[in-house]
Amino acid sequence: MAPKLDLLNRLAASKELKTRGSAGDDLLTDLMDNPDYLRHSSAVINDALKEGFDVLQLPNGNIVTTGTRVVVNNFIWDGAKKKLVKSRPTGEKSAARAVESAE
Repeated sequence: MAPKLDLLNRLAASKELKTRGSAGDDLLTDLMDNPDYLRHSSAVINDALKEGFDVLQLPNGNIVTTGTRVVVNNFIWDGAKKKLVKSRPTGEKSAARAVESAE
C-alpha cells in the first residue's frame, strides 16, 4: 500500500508545480514581450534557415543552430595508373588536365 501512496503523492506534487509555474516561464514571457529580442532572434533564425541549418529555440531564449558543410570531391580515372585520382580544386592545374596533357 505504501508504494501506491508514494506514487499518488508524487503525482500530486508534480501537478502542483505545473499550476504554480516557474521562473523560467516568466523569463520566456519577458523575452517574447521584448521587441529587440524578437527582432534579433527572428533575423538569426531566418538567416540560419536560409543557409539550411536546423534551428532550436530554447525556453530560456537561447538559439542553437546546427548544420553541415557540403564537401564535394571529384575523382577522375587515370588510365595510365589504372586508378581513380582526386582532382584538384579549381584555380590550380586540375588532375584532369594533367592526365590529358600526359596522353
